[in-house]
Amino acid sequence: MPGSENQSDPLEASRAGARAVAGSPAADRARAALAGARQIAILTKFRFMGDTVVATPFLGQLRRHYPNAAITLVAAPSVQTALANCPHLDRIVPLDVRGRSRWQHGRELYSVLRSGRFDVAFLLNRSLHCAATTALAAVPARIGYVNEFRRTLLTVPIPYYFDRNEVDCHLDMLRALGMPATDALPDLWISEEEQARAREILRERGWSGGPLIGVQPGANDPGIREWGAERYARVADVLAQETGAQIVLMGGEGEGATAARMADALHAHPINLVAELKLRDALAVIGQCGLWLGNDTGLLHCAVAQRVASVGLFGPNKVVRWGYNAPRHRSLVVFPDEPARDDSAVRRCLDAIAEEDVLAAARTVLRETEGASAGAWQEARSLAPAKPPYFAATLTSSLLAPARRR
Repeated sequence: MPGSENQSDPLEASRAGARAVAGSPAADRARAALAGARQIAILTKFRFMGDTVVATPFLGQLRRHYPNAAITLVAAPSVQTALANCPHLDRIVPLDVRGRSRWQHGRELYSVLRSGRFDVAFLLNRSLHCAATTALAAVPARIGYVNEFRRTLLTVPIPYYFDRNEVDCHLDMLRALGMPATDALPDLWISEEEQARAREILRERGWSGGPLIGVQPGANDPGIREWGAERYARVADVLAQETGAQIVLMGGEGEGATAARMADALHAHPINLVAELKLRDALAVIGQCGLWLGNDTGLLHCAVAQRVASVGLFGPNKVVRWGYNAPRHRSLVVFPDEPARDDSAVRRCLDAIAEEDVLAAARTVLRETEGASAGAWQEARSLAPAKPPYFAATLTSSLLAPARRR
């Protein structure tokens, strides 16, 4: 890493990389392009909603720096729904990669970039394909991560660190251009009408109007993401007894069997909404919960984005980049004695997370929620500076290259 004098502080060492870019002629040219930019494009991943939700702090701070530019987000179709009402964007262009060849997707992306007449593009994904398409579309200023052999395709290549939280990595895009950027949690924007609709859905399914605990026992890649339906049930039963809360099961298509196993193991009768709701309804229901328990999924980020107290359970290959360690939010992980280089090692680490630790973390975030004043709640939603490390634990030197690099 650059700046050997900062090796004892990985966060400062990595930010030194962004500061070094900020002093370069390439960054000077990008700042000049941004100063006169009418159209700015932002590209995120085209498969995963959660990846774009965690980019909302970047969107907000970019908008604050350039309030007069038209900002367009090019992302997965689900993002257009999830980020509805986002005040930081002028337009969202959905591009679906499902059922399309790389050539078809590239042609669609090229058409969007050429027709948009963009002055600047921020590539928050790490795709060689997207970087090549953006260069082919002749966007004058192209700012993105240097990995995946993309250096020559970018006008401002920026270091990417796998031992940093993804939110902070995105903010390096601003730091690398000499702009201040402060750590922050993601955000979503749910209207009063959507919240009322969520309460109606819950009442129709037997909600008494009291506190709710949301749980997502399922996940994509269940072998390396799911903690265990029966274990979630035992934890949720204890918390429901302690708090008087009802349990709401959430999740997407393909997670029904896992949710059914949890429902069967529960003593309390849950409200099972897995794969039953449209996305905006699901997001609004999550926002009604007082506590969220779940695996490493996009819905965890959506709970955090609505400031629902949360406990997320992670494998050691994901927590540093996607976890949270903040007021009202905890990420639990067990690191292996040796680097987690295969799925079986990740599975063993997930299995090693104790139910007692999940209960303790849930009780802690609930106490922090109860003790927070309205003013503190608003402060937590702001972009105020936080004491680093704001997000979940830093990898040890032996774990600087996680096995799975999504």
